[in-house]
Formats: sequence, C-alpha cells, structure tokens
Amino acid sequence: MRKNYKITPEGTGDLLFSECVERRAIESRICRMFARGGYNEVRTPFFEFYDVFNLGDEAISMDSMYKLTDNKGRLMVLRPDNTLPIARMTATKLSHAQLPIRVYYSQHSFAIGQSLRGESDQNAQTGIELIGAGGRKANLEVIVMAINALRAHLSDFRFEIGHAGIFKALAAGLKVDDETREEIRDDIESKNYGALAEKLEQLPDSPTAEAMRQLPRMFGGAEVLEQAYTLFEGCGVSDYLDELGDIYRTLSALGLGDKLIFDFGMVHRKDYYTGILFAAYAHGSGNKILSGGRYDDLLAKFGFPTPACGFAVYLDELTKACTDGKDVVAKIPEILVHSAEGFEIKALEYAAGLAEEKQNYEFSVFDTAEEAMAYARVKGIGRIDLVGESIEIITL
Repeated sequence: MRKNYKITPEGTGDLLFSECVERRAIESRICRMFARGGYNEVRTPFFEFYDVFNLGDEAISMDSMYKLTDNKGRLMVLRPDNTLPIARMTATKLSHAQLPIRVYYSQHSFAIGQSLRGESDQNAQTGIELIGAGGRKANLEVIVMAINALRAHLSDFRFEIGHAGIFKALAAGLKVDDETREEIRDDIESKNYGALAEKLEQLPDSPTAEAMRQLPRMFGGAEVLEQAYTLFEGCGVSDYLDELGDIYRTLSALGLGDKLIFDFGMVHRKDYYTGILFAAYAHGSGNKILSGGRYDDLLAKFGFPTPACGFAVYLDELTKACTDGKDVVAKIPEILVHSAEGFEIKALEYAAGLAEEKQNYEFSVFDTAEEAMAYARVKGIGRIDLVGESIEIITL
C-alpha cells in the first residue's frame, strides 16, 4: 500500500524556486570566500565504511547513522559528519603535504536527529578545516572566517563560544560510567535541567557535581566568565577560561561585543572536539546556522597526529534566516521565445544566443502566437520574440 508517496521522510524537506536560488547564491559566495583565503576544495563519498566513524570514546553514536551494506556485506553508513572523512582523506591522500593544510567542502551530511527537536537529518554544509596548525592564530583565523561568512549574509546573529575541555575536566571528576556521562552531556547540550538534576542527585555531593549542574545555566556576556572562575575554582579549567577570555576580548575588538555570548553548556555531542567551540544562531531559523571548534586529537585516530580546527555552515538554516518572511516565488524570465511552425530549431538556437548574452528566457511550447501572448501576460513576461523567417520583438 502506497501511503507515504506524498510526504518527505522525517528530518527532510523540499526547497522551491527562490529558496534554491538563495541557497545556491549563499553557497557560492561562501565558497569563494574560502578559496580566496587559501583553502582548496575537497569532496568525500556520500557513504563510507562504518569504521571511519567508530573511534571509541569519540565515536558518533551508531543510532544516529543511516546504515547500509556493500556487495561484500561490509557495514557502511551515509556520511553522518564531514570532518571525519576529511581526516581519513588527509591521513591517506595528503599525509606528505606541507602543513598546514587548508581545505574546504560543500556537501551533505546525514544523521538521524532526535524526535521533536526540529533537527534536519539531511544537512547541506559548507565549511573549512585548517589541519596542522594549533594555537591562538589558527583559532582566530578559523573563527574570524566563520564570522565573515555570517556577516556576508546577516546583520543580526548571535555567536556563542565555549570550550570542550571544561566538560571533559568536570566529567573526569564524576564517578559515572560512559553511558551515564553521555546522557549527562546530552542533558547539558539540550539544557534539560530536570533530567540533569535527576542524574546528578544520584551522585555524592561534590563541587564538581555542583559545577556540572550549573553548566547549562552559564550563558551570557563577560560577567558569566567572571562567575565561571569562581564556580570552577579547583576543577582544573582555569587555562580554558583564560583562552576563552582572550578570544572574547580579541573578537570584541572587531566590533562584535554585542553578538558574542559565552555558553558553557556547549558541550557538543561529537566528542572529538578538544578545545575552543563555537556556534551561531539567527532570527528566522530555530537551529544553529554554524558550528565548529578545535579537534587536536582526531587525526591521530587515523595515524596522522596533528592539530586541527574547522567549522561548518548549515546552508538550509542560513537560507531560512536570510529569506525569513519572504514568499517562495518562481523566477519570471525576461523573454518568451515563440517559434512559428517549422522554425523550432531556429528558435532554439536563437534562445541559446540569448543565454550567451546572459538574458533569461523561456521557450514557448504553445502552438500559436496568440496563446503564447496570453500566457506571457498572465505570467508577467514583458517581451515576446517571435522567430520565423525573421525575428519580431514584441513588448507587452
């Protein structure tokens, strides 16, 4: 019984007309920016072996992957993440390249989102990876590139920064198994205060447990950083706080002070991050439009130990933010090309010449010029070029 033939799978959706035009323009603009910044484009397969993403503690949850098998029965997955395949590619195809390696990509990822969160399972992403460079300058290069990608499209956005090391340091002080630790991580990331409190109440009282309880509430401006120094005292995270403070002050000098927010609850479900984390949000999209961070240990999992940092722009979400409130419309061509009977090929060649001159046209499929004119008036096309023995141009 065909009951699902008129709907899209959960976590997916269609893009129509002007949405496609806008997204392609955004994608092209960002990719040009990456290329001009010294980044070279790479692409990885739509599906990879499961082993690429099965990295022990840093593994992406198997439950979040779309799985399939190849003709030898080996387990494969639709690419749930773009960074890990690029790490694989770098360790194999680019292992002898001069460091640092700068690459960018524009391709989809596929991951099963959690129900009722409005997350997409199919994400069009474009992003960069700066591989083989650690430290402050590399962090700033990547973060400023991310901010410039947003500024090219939006005037109003929120840019959040956090640090992966803080959660990892606090989690190391809790006597919990791996499953409970990941549940706590998810509760913090989703700001599920009730579920987080319930889990922590089952643990002995400690400064570490109390700090973990407050983590998703640590959200705001410069004053939150000062609170963090007090709350996390003795937890071994002061160096991470110093790093966050330095990034905040540097970006504020770029005139971004009103857009910058500390989010200590940004713990990221992808556990391969090791340092600075960042994400961006904008009016018109309920989900993040950009995310990234530093992952200095990831490439060692592929036999190529070197630091790295990167980010991804979620193109569909950025498109929503850019088109918020706009109607979805089909582009109206400038010219309708209509052929007299027997002159169809001549008309098609004439239309190709218009395209070379960068004029937008539509080829008439109507039998008579009268039908073509009526159609043009309804659609709002302002000119008809009638192609027969000669070319007659009619302005409507």
